[in-house]
Parts: sequence; C-alpha cells; structure tokens
Amino acid sequence: MAWPDDPKAREALGKYLDAMSTECEVQPTFAADLMDLRGADLRGLDLSEAYLFNTVLVGVNLSGAYLVKATLSGADLRQADLTGAKMTKAEADECRADGAIFRDADLFAVFFNRASLVGCDFRRAAMNSVRLRRANLTGADLRGAILFDVRFGGDDAPTVLTGARLFGADVRKARGSVVGPVDVGEGNPSLVDGEDMIAWFAAHGASEVTLARSDG
Repeated sequence: MAWPDDPKAREALGKYLDAMSTECEVQPTFAADLMDLRGADLRGLDLSEAYLFNTVLVGVNLSGAYLVKATLSGADLRQADLTGAKMTKAEADECRADGAIFRDADLFAVFFNRASLVGCDFRRAAMNSVRLRRANLTGADLRGAILFDVRFGGDDAPTVLTGARLFGADVRKARGSVVGPVDVGEGNPSLVDGEDMIAWFAAHGASEVTLARSDG
C-alpha cells in the first residue's frame, strides 16, 4: 500500500485503517468525498460502501480492491487500475474513467449512466446487468466480457460503442439503443454498423438492442 500525496486524504485513509484494525460491531466506512487520492496504492483494500463522490482517483491502483456498493458517482478514475476489483452494485454515474483498467473485475449491476469510459479495458469483466444510459465507451475493449442483461440507453440517451471491441463478449439479453460501429473481429478489425450491427447483436442473443436514431 502507498499513501495519497494529499495530506487531508492521507489523514482520512489513516483514520479508516485504524478503525479497521479495531474490533467493533459496526464495519467502518471510508469517507473521502471530494478528496484527492492520487499517488495512493490501494490494491486489495476493503473499501466496501465507501463514499468516493467526486473523488480524484487518477492513476490510483485499486486492483483487487473490494468496492461493493461503493459510491463513485462523479469520481475521476482516469487511468486507474481496477483489475480484478469487486464492484458489485457500485454507483458510478457520471464518473470519468477514460483509459481505466477493469480487466477481470466484478461489475455486476454497477450504474455507469452518463459515464465516460473511453478506451477502458473491460476484457473478461463480469458486467451482468450494468446500466449504461448515455455512457461513452468509444474504443473500449470488451472482448470476453459478460454483458448479459446489460441495459444500454434509450433513443433519447443511447450508449456510444463507437469502435468498441466485442469479440467473444456475452451480450445475451442486452437491450437498449446504441451508436456504432463496433469491432467484432477476433484479430484484425471487423467493423459493423447500422442494420448489420443490430443483426450481429440479434445473432448473439440480444434481439432488443436497437440502433440509435440519427440526428439527421
């Protein structure tokens, strides 16, 4: 573990770790809303139900961290490493996570509505029932991810999947409106868009995925 650079964040983390080491009936909660945790290495730490609203986590190592039911709405997770993190039912609406690594993470029922997830690595992540209304996944790598029952946006707030890689992803029961094209190639790029993209989703068990209406 490494401490955050910011003194206020270091103090908050220290108090939380002290509370964790003390036997008590009530599980302590890490509260770091609006704080700057850059420089921290929090890999494997139990941060369940943590309050990280609008927290700066740029480049922070959260691999293997336990973030079940954590509040990450508005958090800045750009370039953060969440490999293998457990984020079941976390709330991450409107977070900025461009370039973050979620490889092999448990993201069951996470709320990513209006989130910026450009270029994220979601390979082999469990994303069952994730909410992605108006989320931007341009260039995201979703190969091998479990997207079963994922909820994309509606026509008024579609999910942007432009250039996202979907080979080997389990998209069964996914539904909602999307913007393409998507890359379904195993090795070399193979872009599909428009009705061909919707046909690809339908052929893979996602007959309720629809094409976002064009502004034109």
